[in-house]
This record gives sequence, C-alpha cells and structure tokens, in this order.
Amino acid sequence: MGKFILRFDDFKKKKELEVKDKIFKLDLESDVLKKSDLKISFKAVRYSDIINIVGRIYGTETFECSRCIGIFDKSVSIAFESSFSKEDEEFDLSDDIKQTIILDIPMQPLCYDGCKGICQVCGCNKNEKDCKCKEKNDGEFVAQKWSKIIKLNKK
Repeated sequence: MGKFILRFDDFKKKKELEVKDKIFKLDLESDVLKKSDLKISFKAVRYSDIINIVGRIYGTETFECSRCIGIFDKSVSIAFESSFSKEDEEFDLSDDIKQTIILDIPMQPLCYDGCKGICQVCGCNKNEKDCKCKEKNDGEFVAQKWSKIIKLNKK
C-alpha cells in the first residue's frame, strides 16, 4: 500500500496542496475482490489549525460474481473526505483511503443484476447455457445435497 503522508509543516508556506492521478496499491486479501487498479486525486487545504482533504478514488476493480463465480471488472469512482489537526503533525491518508475502498466493496458482487448463477444439480453456468436439469427445492434434495456436511458435524 502506498503511503500518502501529509505533514502540517508542509502547509506553512502554501495554504493548499493538490495531488492528481497518484496510483494506489491496495494490499487486501479478499475472496471477493481479486484485483484493483486504482488512482487517487485529492486537494488538501489548510484552515487555521486544521487540514481538510477532499478527493476521489477511481479506477477498476476485479471481482468474482457471487452467483456464477465468473470474474468481472467494475469501474469505481468514490468520493472521500478527511481532516487532521495541528496536534497530529503528520497524517497518513492511506488508511482512510483503504477504509473508504473497503466500505465500497459489495458484500455479494454480481457480474450483472440478472445473473442466473450456477445450476444446483449439474453445476453449469446458467448464463452461458440452459441445462435440462430440474432443480428441486424439496427436503429430500436438500438432505441429499448436504448429507456429507451433516455427517461431519455429527462427528
């Protein structure tokens, strides 16, 4: 993860600082987010004893669909805002940026809203082809499907 360290002393001579198109490496192990190619732009302005930072995170994130387990890219553009006071002397903005990105990650990402997912019987991707299986939702099918896990829990 890149460091975005701002020091209060940097704002003694100038009142504002602007950063554009800085690459942000996100070090995050996740089953959902596979890859991210993100950039950061922000403007930091000093108001007396406080530095206020307003910016945008943008780029592309690669996810695994929670229904069909296909890999897909999603464009992102996330606004963020942060501030620090004179007492802090220096401030690492990278933690705030990382938290903003994590909060924007969907709990169940979908390649598209109408994703049909995977057939419970044969395992084919129903977005790519219509299988001939008749998915059952009765108790017998569910019991058969989960029987190995139930046996493991009884041990």
